[in-house]
Amino acid sequence: MYRARNGGRGGSTAVEVAIALPLAFAFMFAICDVGRAIATKQLLVNATRSAARQAAVGTTTLTTSDIQNIVATGMGKLALSGMNVQVYQADPATGANIGPFTKAENGQCIAVQVTGNFVPNVPSFSLLKSSVSMTSKALVDCEAN
Repeated sequence: MYRARNGGRGGSTAVEVAIALPLAFAFMFAICDVGRAIATKQLLVNATRSAARQAAVGTTTLTTSDIQNIVATGMGKLALSGMNVQVYQADPATGANIGPFTKAENGQCIAVQVTGNFVPNVPSFSLLKSSVSMTSKALVDCEAN
Protein backbone atom coordinates (compact mmCIF):
# COMPACT_ATOMS: atom_id res chain seq x y z
CA MET A 1 0.00 0.00 0.00
CA TYR A 2 1.32 3.41 -1.01
CA ARG A 3 1.05 6.37 1.40
CA ALA A 4 1.52 9.95 0.27
CA ARG A 5 3.95 11.77 2.43
CA ASN A 6 3.64 15.43 3.26
CA GLY A 7 7.31 15.91 2.79
CA GLY A 8 7.65 18.40 5.67
CA ARG A 9 5.65 21.21 4.01
CA GLY A 10 3.27 21.71 6.95
CA GLY A 11 5.29 24.52 8.46
CA SER A 12 5.90 26.40 5.21
CA THR A 13 2.22 26.19 4.28
CA ALA A 14 1.26 27.75 7.61
CA VAL A 15 3.73 30.60 7.02
CA GLU A 16 2.39 31.19 3.50
CA VAL A 17 -1.18 31.29 4.79
CA ALA A 18 -0.17 33.62 7.62
CA ILE A 19 1.28 36.05 5.05
CA ALA A 20 -1.34 35.70 2.30
CA LEU A 21 -4.57 35.88 4.32
CA PRO A 22 -3.99 39.31 5.91
CA LEU A 23 -3.03 40.72 2.51
CA ALA A 24 -6.12 39.21 0.89
CA PHE A 25 -8.37 40.60 3.65
CA ALA A 26 -6.73 44.04 3.45
CA PHE A 27 -7.28 44.11 -0.32
CA MET A 28 -10.90 43.01 0.12
CA PHE A 29 -11.61 45.70 2.76
CA ALA A 30 -9.94 48.32 0.57
CA ILE A 31 -12.24 47.44 -2.32
CA CYS A 32 -15.24 47.68 0.01
CA ASP A 33 -14.12 51.12 1.26
CA VAL A 34 -13.70 52.52 -2.23
CA GLY A 35 -17.08 51.11 -3.23
CA ARG A 36 -18.68 52.63 -0.14
CA ALA A 37 -17.10 56.00 -0.99
CA ILE A 38 -18.55 55.87 -4.52
CA ALA A 39 -21.99 54.87 -3.18
CA THR A 40 -21.86 57.67 -0.60
CA LYS A 41 -21.03 60.27 -3.25
CA GLN A 42 -23.93 59.08 -5.43
CA LEU A 43 -26.33 59.19 -2.47
CA LEU A 44 -25.06 62.68 -1.64
CA VAL A 45 -25.79 63.93 -5.17
CA ASN A 46 -29.26 62.34 -5.17
CA ALA A 47 -30.16 63.65 -1.69
CA THR A 48 -28.99 67.15 -2.62
CA ARG A 49 -31.02 67.12 -5.83
CA SER A 50 -34.11 65.84 -4.02
CA ALA A 51 -33.80 68.49 -1.30
CA ALA A 52 -33.38 71.23 -3.92
CA ARG A 53 -36.53 70.08 -5.71
CA GLN A 54 -38.48 70.19 -2.43
CA ALA A 55 -37.08 73.64 -1.65
CA ALA A 56 -38.15 74.89 -5.09
CA VAL A 57 -41.78 73.95 -4.54
CA GLY A 58 -41.91 74.63 -0.80
CA THR A 59 -40.59 78.15 -0.24
CA THR A 60 -43.77 79.09 1.64
CA THR A 61 -44.25 75.83 3.52
CA LEU A 62 -40.77 74.45 4.29
CA THR A 63 -37.98 75.67 6.56
CA THR A 64 -34.23 75.20 6.33
CA SER A 65 -34.42 72.43 8.93
CA ASP A 66 -37.02 70.63 6.78
CA ILE A 67 -34.58 70.70 3.85
CA GLN A 68 -31.75 69.51 6.11
CA ASN A 69 -33.94 66.60 7.24
CA ILE A 70 -34.66 65.68 3.61
CA VAL A 71 -30.92 65.45 2.95
CA ALA A 72 -30.28 63.46 6.14
CA THR A 73 -33.09 61.04 5.30
CA GLY A 74 -31.79 60.65 1.75
CA MET A 75 -28.29 59.85 3.02
CA GLY A 76 -29.54 57.31 5.56
CA LYS A 77 -26.78 55.33 7.26
CA LEU A 78 -24.20 56.69 4.82
CA ALA A 79 -24.54 60.24 6.14
CA LEU A 80 -21.32 62.22 6.08
CA SER A 81 -19.40 63.08 9.22
CA GLY A 82 -19.92 66.77 10.09
CA MET A 83 -22.53 67.15 7.35
CA ASN A 84 -23.52 70.78 6.71
CA VAL A 85 -26.59 71.63 4.61
CA GLN A 86 -27.12 75.15 3.31
CA VAL A 87 -30.25 76.31 1.50
CA TYR A 88 -30.37 79.76 -0.06
CA GLN A 89 -31.49 81.91 -2.94
CA ALA A 90 -28.64 81.85 -5.43
CA ASP A 91 -27.29 84.03 -8.18
CA PRO A 92 -28.00 81.90 -11.29
CA ALA A 93 -24.71 82.90 -12.94
CA THR A 94 -22.36 82.19 -10.03
CA GLY A 95 -24.38 80.11 -7.57
CA ALA A 96 -23.46 82.59 -4.81
CA ASN A 97 -25.73 83.10 -1.82
CA ILE A 98 -27.92 86.20 -2.25
CA GLY A 99 -30.49 85.62 0.50
CA PRO A 100 -32.86 83.18 2.18
CA PHE A 101 -34.51 80.64 -0.09
CA THR A 102 -37.92 81.53 1.33
CA LYS A 103 -37.66 84.96 -0.35
CA ALA A 104 -37.17 83.50 -3.85
CA GLU A 105 -39.85 84.41 -6.36
CA ASN A 106 -41.11 82.19 -9.18
CA GLY A 107 -38.26 81.55 -11.62
CA GLN A 108 -35.49 82.68 -9.30
CA CYS A 109 -32.66 80.30 -8.45
CA ILE A 110 -32.50 78.26 -5.22
CA ALA A 111 -29.40 76.33 -4.17
CA VAL A 112 -28.88 73.44 -1.79
CA GLN A 113 -25.24 72.82 -0.91
CA VAL A 114 -24.12 69.89 1.22
CA THR A 115 -20.59 69.39 2.55
CA GLY A 116 -19.13 66.82 4.88
CA ASN A 117 -16.47 64.16 5.33
CA PHE A 118 -16.48 60.52 4.32
CA VAL A 119 -14.58 58.38 6.83
CA PRO A 120 -13.30 55.07 5.41
CA ASN A 121 -13.14 51.97 7.60
CA VAL A 122 -9.56 51.04 6.69
CA PRO A 123 -7.96 54.15 5.16
CA SER A 124 -4.41 52.79 5.15
CA PHE A 125 -5.30 49.83 2.94
CA SER A 126 -7.73 51.61 0.61
CA LEU A 127 -5.22 54.40 -0.09
CA LEU A 128 -7.83 56.94 0.97
CA LYS A 129 -7.14 59.69 3.45
CA SER A 130 -8.47 59.20 6.97
CA SER A 131 -11.22 61.66 6.00
CA VAL A 132 -12.31 62.50 2.45
CA SER A 133 -14.13 65.79 1.90
CA MET A 134 -17.28 65.50 -0.20
CA THR A 135 -19.55 68.24 -1.48
CA SER A 136 -22.61 68.51 -3.68
CA LYS A 137 -24.58 71.50 -4.91
CA ALA A 138 -27.91 71.59 -6.76
CA LEU A 139 -29.43 74.69 -8.36
CA VAL A 140 -33.12 74.77 -9.28
CA ASP A 141 -35.64 77.42 -10.26
CA CYS A 142 -38.27 78.35 -7.71
CA GLU A 143 -41.78 77.16 -8.57
CA ALA A 144 -43.68 78.08 -5.42
CA ASN A 145 -44.47 81.79 -5.55
